[in-house]
Amino acid sequence: MTSSETAEAPQLHVEDPDLIGRRWRTGVLLLIVADGAFVAALIFSYFYLRGLNTQHAWLSHGQATASIAVSWLLTLGVVVSAAVFRGADRAIRAGHEGRFVSATVVAVLVVLATAVGQFLQLANFPFGVAESAYSSALYTMAGANFVHLLLTAFLGVAMWNRGRQHIYSATSHWQVQLVGLWWTWVAVAAVFGAFTTSFITSPNVGG
Repeated sequence: MTSSETAEAPQLHVEDPDLIGRRWRTGVLLLIVADGAFVAALIFSYFYLRGLNTQHAWLSHGQATASIAVSWLLTLGVVVSAAVFRGADRAIRAGHEGRFVSATVVAVLVVLATAVGQFLQLANFPFGVAESAYSSALYTMAGANFVHLLLTAFLGVAMWNRGRQHIYSATSHWQVQLVGLWWTWVAVAAVFGAFTTSFITSPNVGG
């Protein structure tokens, strides 16, 4: 083969989209597993420090604590956004591109509003990060949730942008499914986090 033939007729090797989709799905599942291990470590650390309460380090004397109701309200926002995006996924599976775009916009707006709420909670905790073991654990878990929300919002905007460009259809929507998997995981992680931080007082008062 001459150089002119190579330039004029390049040999293209395009992979099957289904193969790419399966590979990406595996990658997303591995990401969720890795992130799940991180979240599990945070939850374990919270309960471990709370249960141990060495030298009464869990809560400093007279320390204020975070509002449990606010944490669950933020969690509700994440769950609602995940449910709305699940509806967007069903819409594109049925071939309703307009409904997919509209539902995705709503899901993104809800997750962005939740991210703002999470930021405000972080900025207004009635304690410093180094005030106690509880304080450090709360800042870490809230910060992790904030990062989850920002990443999810970024992915949601990407879904909206590609949807309005008519890239997805009833026969080609595997990227939407992958984002839906991540979105659902973020909601599950938020529920676990809110449940964990609902337990504040250490059972080991003797420390």
